[in-house]
Amino acid sequence: MRRRRATRESSKVRTMNSRICLLLTAALLAAGCGDRFVVGYDYRVASRDPKITSEQILGVVARSLDRPEVSASSSATAWAKVDEKTGEVTFTLGAFGEGKTTSIRNTEARLLRDLRYGFGDRVELFCNGERLRADGTVEPRPSSAAPPPAQGEAGFGP
Repeated sequence: MRRRRATRESSKVRTMNSRICLLLTAALLAAGCGDRFVVGYDYRVASRDPKITSEQILGVVARSLDRPEVSASSSATAWAKVDEKTGEVTFTLGAFGEGKTTSIRNTEARLLRDLRYGFGDRVELFCNGERLRADGTVEPRPSSAAPPPAQGEAGFGP
């Protein structure tokens, strides 16, 4: 009886030790990855030309996104799909880091180049709702607020 009790207690101790080790390992992993964040940008490719199908755009986007990066550990990942409601190709680029990482910028530039080569100016690329130009810069949105009324010159006297 005494031997059985000792065996149960030792198995409980082993179970507790394995749980503690698991928790410590998880805490160390979380602490080691604390300075890196997952960032993501939503993209949408729209066609200006009705002759261009969403399947054609999806083919170019998929080929562009599937190219291997120089360093696989810092690559941006994405899966493109066709939005059934609008017929546009949508995808999200995600990577570890802060802000727009180098891998996201490189993938974005490669995608813009491939879209321009395949379709010219007949497609548009949007990032988080803002249109991207061919050089990768964001097209400024028109101001929605009305400009302040022009004030006359301040004069002296009556």
